[in-house]
Amino acid sequence: MGVRMAGSIGKGYAKVIIFGEHFVVYGLPGVAAGIDKFVQIEAQKVKDSDDVLFDDKVFNEKLSEKKDSENIKFKLLHAIFDKEEFLPKKGIKFIINSNFSAGSGMGYSAAFCVAITRAMNNLFSQDWKNEKINELAYLGECVAHGKPSGIDNTCATFGTTIWFEKNMQEEKNKVRPIKCGKNLYFVLADTGIKHNTKEVVEKVKKFKEENKKEFDVICSDYKSIVSKAKKEIQFGGVIEIGKLMNQNHLLLKQLGVSNEQIDQIIRIANFEGAIGAKITGAGMGGNVLILCENEKGQEKIINSLIGKGFEAIKIKVN
Repeated sequence: MGVRMAGSIGKGYAKVIIFGEHFVVYGLPGVAAGIDKFVQIEAQKVKDSDDVLFDDKVFNEKLSEKKDSENIKFKLLHAIFDKEEFLPKKGIKFIINSNFSAGSGMGYSAAFCVAITRAMNNLFSQDWKNEKINELAYLGECVAHGKPSGIDNTCATFGTTIWFEKNMQEEKNKVRPIKCGKNLYFVLADTGIKHNTKEVVEKVKKFKEENKKEFDVICSDYKSIVSKAKKEIQFGGVIEIGKLMNQNHLLLKQLGVSNEQIDQIIRIANFEGAIGAKITGAGMGGNVLILCENEKGQEKIINSLIGKGFEAIKIKVN
């Protein structure tokens, strides 16, 4: 194996989409936030080796490029770094840890891509700024998700609340930080269903093609919701934000990306005094985002959800 050298650590943040899943793909604005969950990757140089190794504590697997080159992690690695011609890509070991789960709509693949980019940046002293890290991570996201909006890797890089607009002409996306007027206390409830983002995005695309007029009306309604939401987030209008989340959720239901578990979580949350609740992420499973008045409200809703067999965690956006 060779001698272990000093390592370098990179982090990529989990995200929640507060407004805009599916709509951002078609150039409409979205609001998303990096949160206090992350993927952490340590990169180490391995002397006298021309292999690349992954010690993945999340999926509990040890991989070597020589034996497991078809594994998605190596595909992501090449997508991100192959054009960086002066960057060494052999004789490296990556150790992966995370405090949130993959497939839960929190942008695991984006957090992974950002974390590995930062780890390589640190290991080889590249002096890449956040913009460059974000751009490289997006190349990995394209392998993971086909044609993603770029919202996940942006949140994973910056870890803050952002206003996001995808540029439909293949130019730079518009990203603006938003200052929250008040802390937002959310519960993230897991439906227990792993979804495939790619498949759900295709489902919405099919809906759009088959119901063009209805889709246009839904988009127009959404546009009005998100522009109000931006003002309320800056102002700290928590009650209004909750109402707008509920309206956004009804539009997502019209697109066909809700299901019985999502509906059940929202019923429980509303019964326990939630201010607003909606799908976050692609839908058809994954997570539901629930806005609460304060920490006490978070605990009440979490206890009730756990009592009904759902997993739920507290998150704060500021």
